[in-house]
Amino acid sequence: MPAAISCVTIPVDDLQKSLKFYRDGLGLTVEEGDEDHAALDLDGIYLVLLNREDFGEYAEGVGKGVAAKGSLSAMLSYFVETRGEVDQVLSKAKAAGASVTAAEEDDGMYAGYFTDPDGHAWEVLYDGD
Repeated sequence: MPAAISCVTIPVDDLQKSLKFYRDGLGLTVEEGDEDHAALDLDGIYLVLLNREDFGEYAEGVGKGVAAKGSLSAMLSYFVETRGEVDQVLSKAKAAGASVTAAEEDDGMYAGYFTDPDGHAWEVLYDGD
């Protein structure tokens, strides 16, 4: 079986607030969901927003605790086709309430960052090479 990521699940404190950010603010499509979770399709990879309490049950199942809100344990990267798309995504994120770090050029790459309402960090990247 080839290695591939099919789903990334992140804990959220307020599912409706997170849906407003991702669905309404960034324009992502909800594929399925209920009162505890929502699965958004990111071009064949699912981003699952799961209530922090339920996420904690999964974490306990592997002998771990849930990182505190705002702690960084992973970076989600989103690659785009143009420099302009980097700025567009960051602008949408900011309008939706994200904390945004302006994009900068570094070694042929153009990237900026934002954090969602739960403090999950996203990198938006264009690799000009």
